Amino acid sequence: MKKTKDNKLIFNSYLAGLFEGNGQILYTKEKTKNIQNPRFCIFFDSKNEFLAKKLLKIIGYGFLIYKSEKKTCVLIISSIKGLKKVIESINGELRTSKIIQLHNLINWINKNHNNNIVKLSLKKGKLDEDSWLSGFIDANGSFFIQHTKIENNTKKRKISCKLRIEQIMYNPVINTSYYNILTEIAKFFSCNLNTRKQVSTNNEYFNLIASNYKSLLIIKNYFNSFPLYSYKYLDYKDWEKAAAIILKKHHYTEQGIIIIDTLKNNMNLKRTYLNWDHLNNLH
Repeated sequence: MKKTKDNKLIFNSYLAGLFEGNGQILYTKEKTKNIQNPRFCIFFDSKNEFLAKKLLKIIGYGFLIYKSEKKTCVLIISSIKGLKKVIESINGELRTSKIIQLHNLINWINKNHNNNIVKLSLKKGKLDEDSWLSGFIDANGSFFIQHTKIENNTKKRKISCKLRIEQIMYNPVINTSYYNILTEIAKFFSCNLNTRKQVSTNNEYFNLIASNYKSLLIIKNYFNSFPLYSYKYLDYKDWEKAAAIILKKHHYTEQGIIIIDTLKNNMNLKRTYLNWDHLNNLH
């Protein structure tokens, strides 16, 4: 695995992955003029407000809006200087069809503000060469520990560490599929790509779950080189401790079960305290 020492490159690829996982470039129409103004948006769970604020500080432009009914906050960049800064960061770092949105934004900037920004093509490098995947998983991934016991038979149990990624099948703004990138991610993590349909909305999703021994090693190697920056970083660090026990094949020992259950019971929705010290490494 190659790891760049350039913090700028790490940030750029991370921001690109985050945008492609849960961002859009939208246009708002001015009431008094026949002009559509672009907005670069990334949507966050409200628990990730600190990450959103950190990104705004690094980029130097933009603001947050809060949607309490959906428990989300939205990072928005609409100033021309801010949009140019975003383009500079993610141009050449994108790996999905959202490059169409970026290229449309570049066309708009070039036409309306007398610029000549070059539109770079999709990035073709390996997923383990930069932090794009960290950003994408901060948007659409989750880490969890499964401990299934059969009632009245404690010897029959299943303990596993899993990385789950779920992404809507089609970009709702430009109606293009995420199949190619999800296939590449599934291959990278050595697992299968599946689909599901949400009954309440009829939305269709790609999803994958990586949990075999080979997957665990790949996951540990990647995220120890290119860390997460959302609150999922904390879940990953607990997940990593449990995965180490599984890789040593100690997870069915009495001590192993106690440690894994303790870790499991403090992750995800059960986590009551969020420490954001890891954001100090994002700059």
